[in-house]
Amino acid sequence: MLNKLVVISALLFAGACSTAPAPKTAPSPQRNGQGPSGDTTRAGGDSARAGGNAPAQPRPYNRVITRDAKTRRGMFAVHRVNDKLYFEIPKNELNKDMLLVGRFTRAAAANPRLPGGQFGSYGGDQFAERTLRWDRSGNRIILRSPSFAIVADSSNPVYRAVQAANYPPVIAVLNVETYGPDSAAVVDVTRLYTTSIAEFTAIRGSLDERRSFVENALAFPDNVEVEATQTSTVSPTPSGGGGGGGGQSQGPQPAQSVLAHWSLVRLPEKPMVPRRWDERLGYFSIAQVDFGTTEQRSADRSYISRWRLEKKDPNAALSEPVKPLVYYVDPATPEQWKPWVRKAILDWQPAFEAAGLKNAIIAMDPPANDPDWSPEDVRHTVIRWLPSTIENAQGPHVSDPRTGEILNGSVRMFHNVLNLQRDWYFTQASPLDSRARTLPFPDSLMGRLLEFVVAHEIGHTLGLRHDQIGSSTYPADSVRSASWVHRMGHAPSIMTTRASTTSRSLKTTSRSRTSSPALAPTTSS
Repeated sequence: MLNKLVVISALLFAGACSTAPAPKTAPSPQRNGQGPSGDTTRAGGDSARAGGNAPAQPRPYNRVITRDAKTRRGMFAVHRVNDKLYFEIPKNELNKDMLLVGRFTRAAAANPRLPGGQFGSYGGDQFAERTLRWDRSGNRIILRSPSFAIVADSSNPVYRAVQAANYPPVIAVLNVETYGPDSAAVVDVTRLYTTSIAEFTAIRGSLDERRSFVENALAFPDNVEVEATQTSTVSPTPSGGGGGGGGQSQGPQPAQSVLAHWSLVRLPEKPMVPRRWDERLGYFSIAQVDFGTTEQRSADRSYISRWRLEKKDPNAALSEPVKPLVYYVDPATPEQWKPWVRKAILDWQPAFEAAGLKNAIIAMDPPANDPDWSPEDVRHTVIRWLPSTIENAQGPHVSDPRTGEILNGSVRMFHNVLNLQRDWYFTQASPLDSRARTLPFPDSLMGRLLEFVVAHEIGHTLGLRHDQIGSSTYPADSVRSASWVHRMGHAPSIMTTRASTTSRSLKTTSRSRTSSPALAPTTSS
């Protein structure tokens, strides 16, 4: 069936997707303070208004980071001291663009029978994605959220106007509690994860600080990972009432808790060269408005979402990538389906090979005895299995808002997608396939159907949208020919939105069909 994975013609090699210059971003105004004292920049006034009273004076390091501290060092040093969490932020990490991604580790999907179109919340589901930048003014750290929606070349006079129209909002103002030996600012970030700060909140309602607390914090060279339990209560809402007397309030609402995970990852210091998006090709994209053009108008710029895949040997026709794409199989996946999930991952290898990349995508199981490994860590792409009656699956991804570089994918396989595939295949193919005339289907058949769905969702994590037009290029009389379908597949793309596969395409093992490569290696910037 999956011979059609060498699909999706004229993608990254197409002229319409030719490499474009990197977009010029308009960063938020920079601050000049460098030491533990003596800063008198204008930001101090802005921060004072945002944060209230003047900050307390920093204390000696060993009075804040005591001998009881549990410390991990990486991009930041993270210290857990009793119920407090401190970030020790080196000077060279200030004013750098970072991405915050929030995902549930354990969620409150209390009702698996939600109405159609509602998915509920499950472990691995994303609740936050935001660009952050840490800035210092005097003895304060200012946490801002810059935007890259409007841009201009910094050498152009209009760049100043873009800056003035692009002032990043303040997420939090944090007092510097102490300074590390290398003048790194140490701030208490506990309230970011345990109070109702909208940009960090993982759950609806009003957070109860007494029932919200940090669980874990890890630091790695390019990212920091934090987990916390958040508990919220929902205010009673008035119930309907007649007679002009007003409705009566409902009774107390039960509390709800989640275990949330936040990844704070430094965005690439050397941004990937973006590639222009073209509406004729089915890629997800990011959009910017460029005011620094010579076109006598602002220009809408769109860039495709894609992974940064670079050849180890740029001169080789077929080379392994510098960094392959690793897709992890959720340990919660039922055992009989794990081999089919792995097959779906590897089904993409021929498409990458056609683009000159060998072993570009790899299937792996999570490490069994690594306490620091987490499926919610934004560095890991995981195919999650979720206990939902929803007959669907999803393949979201996270990308660099400056260039479209995909940083993470996350396939969500809802348990009852098996029921959907069974019903589709029974309806469409049981007259042709005797295996589909008896329920339940044999694992050999249901596994192939599951493989199809997983491969499709992986395509979304690679940046590909639904193929809404490709199937129209297949003549109807050809699709009715068994030999033609054996050779070509029932549709030209795994990303087609056609309901299911035919028994002929499931039975075929031919991979003789060739087409334009679906994916191409990244051009080094």
